Amino acid sequence: MILEIKNDVYYIAERLKEIDFKYFILYDTKKQKYEIHHKGQSDTYCLTVPFDELDARTVDFVNQTRVENRDRLLKELDEENRRRGVYES
Repeated sequence: MILEIKNDVYYIAERLKEIDFKYFILYDTKKQKYEIHHKGQSDTYCLTVPFDELDARTVDFVNQTRVENRDRLLKELDEENRRRGVYES
């Protein structure tokens, strides 16, 4: 069963809507995972929350993974891979 989370103890659903009003949260009872979705995409799925509960980390994680931050995130990944010796550029 999939449940939409409209209200929660820490107001995470509201805080995500402050970032972008098209965000919404679903909870998959079978997987026991929260998912962030966006109404402005044909496939609304954005990400699975990597925490067992909704809290400020969720808001931070969504902000970090937004498409607007893509270039910065890719650069950070490349730097980390170089540091670990995964590949050389």
